[in-house]
Order: sequence, then structure tokens, then C-alpha cells
Amino acid sequence: MKMYNRLLPFSYRIIRRSRVQQEICTISNLDFLESEMLKFVHTQAMDLPFQATNGSKIPDYNDVRRGHFLMKLIDDSVSRNGFESIARIFSKYRGSINSQQCNSMIRTYLDLNKHLNSLYIFALMHKFSILPDSSTFPAVLKATAQLCDTGVGKMIHGIVIQMGFICDVYTSTALVHLYCTCLSISDASQLFDEMPERNAVTWNALITGYTHNRKFVKAIDAFRGMLADGAQPSERTVVVVLSACSHLGAFNQGKWIHEFIYHNRLRLNVFVGTALIDMYAKCGAVYEVEKVFEEIREKNVYTWNVLISGYAMNGQGDAALQAFSRMLMENFKPDEVTFLGVLCACCHQGLVTEGRWQFMSMKQQFGLQPRIEHYGCMVDLLGRAGLLEEALELIQSMSIEPDPIIWRALLCACRVHGNTKLGEYIIKRLIELEPNNGENYVLLSNIYSRERRWAEVGKLRGMMNLRGIRKVPGCSSIEINNVVYEFVASNDRKPEFEAIYKQLDNLIKKLKENGYVTGTDMALYDIEKEEKEHSVMYHSEKLALAFGLLNSPLDCTLRIVKNLRICLDCHEFFKVLSLVYKRYIVVRDRNRFHHFYEGFCSCRDYW
Repeated sequence: MKMYNRLLPFSYRIIRRSRVQQEICTISNLDFLESEMLKFVHTQAMDLPFQATNGSKIPDYNDVRRGHFLMKLIDDSVSRNGFESIARIFSKYRGSINSQQCNSMIRTYLDLNKHLNSLYIFALMHKFSILPDSSTFPAVLKATAQLCDTGVGKMIHGIVIQMGFICDVYTSTALVHLYCTCLSISDASQLFDEMPERNAVTWNALITGYTHNRKFVKAIDAFRGMLADGAQPSERTVVVVLSACSHLGAFNQGKWIHEFIYHNRLRLNVFVGTALIDMYAKCGAVYEVEKVFEEIREKNVYTWNVLISGYAMNGQGDAALQAFSRMLMENFKPDEVTFLGVLCACCHQGLVTEGRWQFMSMKQQFGLQPRIEHYGCMVDLLGRAGLLEEALELIQSMSIEPDPIIWRALLCACRVHGNTKLGEYIIKRLIELEPNNGENYVLLSNIYSRERRWAEVGKLRGMMNLRGIRKVPGCSSIEINNVVYEFVASNDRKPEFEAIYKQLDNLIKKLKENGYVTGTDMALYDIEKEEKEHSVMYHSEKLALAFGLLNSPLDCTLRIVKNLRICLDCHEFFKVLSLVYKRYIVVRDRNRFHHFYEGFCSCRDYW
């Protein structure tokens, strides 16, 4: 295979970036590569999962020609003489070992999840002048990706370039996968752009990498690029890109992918079907969830779990419990995730008695041990019902250490029910567990603000400033015409958003004429009423909503995703707007879904 005559920018940078790359890319002098890789492997040699073959007979010369015999010899030798004996075996049989046999060993160790072993064999190939071929690098790079070691990966990348294998689509695809797995997504993207040839597997690696690195918009864009390039997506590709749509709440793009599946006659198997259900559920489209579920011929427990949790997160607890009953009738055995969805359904629906019974049956009837998430649901359920002391007793009786999420659920209940004393106790525990998490301080500040205890609010703010703790800024996104737009909360009007601000000002004015009162209880300072109103006016979800109203038809459902819990003022704002403007609005915050219509919310004003 010929080398690149002119190296493209990223590849050129790989072999010139540092002394390491310059040294290891000289084919005539690979000692540095060998020493560095052997050093890397030896630092973790104690954990190498070699397994001895007790009583194995050392194979003769003819047996050694096959890779699996070499592996038996290596395993047996390591068990008797230690890790360093592998090099002696290579030295003894150097005339009979070729690249195909080494490749066989590398792949076999890879299949056995013995990734360091694979790298060690590769290093010995260089030590004993066994040249790798086009089958060597994909396996070695996969082993490196499993170890998530970018440094070793870039050393191998340098060899790939110098030996001319960078033109091989399978090797380049393995490099893209390596950088994606090691969270070097910009390197993966640049390498992908420089590839002279791509196939469906290459596109899959990039799309999966974008999703793995939470670059969801880029994942969807890459999927469109894949189609434009003429590559045929697999079912796995579709599952990954649907996951990206789920995270963004990109309903229209998810629906377009659903149509693509239908028109291209991709199989609606359990994996694709479950991914579709999850996408529609996380976009708040419960009616689509039900349609897809009934279309899936092959269902498993994961499909049922996604259905139940989809109902629960969208505030349809009764439907979730009915689905659970149907699941049992059809002889599917529930697991821990199933009961997590069931308990969430009871929680959002306020079904305390049902929740207690399901929690007990999980242990007694199905033999499943509750995990921290199940206890969290029970604490949330009891807290919503005002049973704060019972919730605290449950936490104190847990056999496992309560995590911050459980304490925060009880703290939210204290905020709603005005139990400041318990709230102060909880915040002290939270600060011990998470001293640098600004959300804990803000929650307690909200409790103090409601009671007009401005001195305590000031002390908390001072503590946050002293420790350098910053409140996470609110960020909301909305999908309009297949494009996802993001907005960040701000106290200042940005010139480029002036049309949105004017729309929001008009909305507030009209809603106030219809009974909306700005909720300033959660303002964290003792300031004038007008200043408080301004402090909550430009929250990110309001900006997203104003933008959506400006750019969508009157009968269009607006779907907004927020990174934080929606505040009291915005919640009331959305309720009144849904009544005055007759719009259906779905908001997914970090806790749950809120379906606003005709002045009501599906959360029943508890979230």
C-alpha cells in the first residue's frame, strides 16, 4: 500500500507534534516505540489476565506455526516463568512466527478482553521485525480504545501513517473509533474529514462518537451527511441517532428518522422499536409511544421498561401501572428498571399506598433488592405527600449510604411544604457530601427567600462566593423547522435577541391582563419588586418559548428542554400562556415532563 505523498494537516501534526511521535515514526528505529509500549504494559502487568493451561504439553515446531498454539505456549510460560518470558518465546521461534499468527493472537486476546496482552504482542512484533499488515492495526487500535489510552493510540497512529496504512479504510475507521472513545472528538472529526475513502462503518463510528461525547446536533448532522454520501445506515446507526434525538428532545427530526425507517423498510426489531419508544417518550409524544409499541412484534423486558418509564415521566401514572399489569399478564419478568418506572409512576401520580405496596412486592414477591434509585423514588413519593418524617426515617433505615439525590428530593419536599428546620438539616448533609455543588445552596436560598429571611440568604451567598461556587446557568433548547436552537438565561438584553425580547415583553403584558403575577419569591436578594421581576423575566425557557411562538404555526406543539428544574415563576407563566393563547406546550426539565394546556400542568404543580 502506498503512503500519502502529501500528508493532510491532522496526519502531519501527528508525526511532528513531539519527540515521541518523531521517534516512533521512524521505521528503521522502532526501539522507542517498543520501550514505551512495553513500559506501558509492564506498569499494569500485575493485572494481566493470563490464565495458565495446567499440564499443557509444549508444542513442537510445526504446532507453533499457528497462533493459537503460540497462545497456549505463552499462557503456560507466563504461569511458570512470569510475564517477561513472552519475549524469550518470540526470540526462540522468531523464524516461524509471522504477522498472520500475531494477528490471530491479538484478535483472540481482544475477544477475551485481554487488551494489554494484545498490545504486548504488537510491541513484540516490532522488537522481532515482524511487519504488521492491514489486519493488524484495526485490532490493535480497538484494544487501545478499550484501554482508553490516547498516548499509545497516537504512537500507533504515527506508525500507521509512516507505513502507508492510513489509506486503508478499516484502519482509519479504527482510528476514528479510538479518538471518539478517548473523548478526543475533535481529532476524530478532523481525521474523518481527511479520509480519502469512507464506508458505512466509518460513518457509524463518527455518529456513535458524537453521541458518546454528547455532541447530539453533530450526530444528527453526520447522519444526514451519511445519507448524502450514499452510505446505507444499519439498524445500529438508527438506534444511535435516535438516542441523539432523545437527548435533544428533537421530535421532528426523530419523526423524520422514523419515516426513513418505514420508507427504507428497515426492520422494526426490538432494538430499533425500543429506541423509537424512548425518543418519543423523551419528546413528550405519548400517543406516538403507544403506536410504536403496538407495532413491535418482538418485545422484551427493555421494551416494556421504556414504555412504563415513558408513561411515568410524562405524568401518566395510571397508564404506567396498567402497562405493568399487562406486562405481568404476558409473562414478562420485571427487573429493577421495571420497578424504577413503576415507583416513578406512583410518585408523579401521588399514589402513596400503591407505591408502598410495589416497593414491598419488589423484594418479597420478585426477590429484587432495592437500589439507591428505588429509595429515591420512595423518598420523593413520601415527600410529595407531606410525609416528611416518614421519608427521613426511610433514609435513616436504608442499608446503603444515601446519596445527594435522595437528600435533594427530601429538600425539595421541605421547600414545597415549608419545613425550614428539616431543610437546614438536609442542606448541612448535602454540603458535607457535595461542598462545591451550587444547586444545594440555591435550594436552601429558595426556602429562606420564601420566608423573607434575607440575612440567611446573604450568608449563603457569601459562603458560595467564598468557596468560589457558581450557580449553573439555565439553558433551554427548542426545535423549530428541524433545527435545534439553544438559549441561556441572562439578566442583560442581547441586541441579536431584540425581536425575542419584544415578543416576551408583549407576552408578559398580555398575561398580566389575564391574571398572571410575576413570581418573585425565589429571587435570591432583598431588592425592590421591579428588580425582582426583571431578575426572573429572561429565564432561558421563556426566551425559548417566545422564539417558538414567533416562528411556529398556531396549532404547533412547542417542545422545550431545560437543563435545570423549571422555576415557580416560569411554571406559572407557561400555565397562563397555555390558557390565553390556546397552545400545547411540553417542557422537559431535569426532573420530569410538564405538559401545559388550558391553564393546567400534568405535574399538578409539584415537581
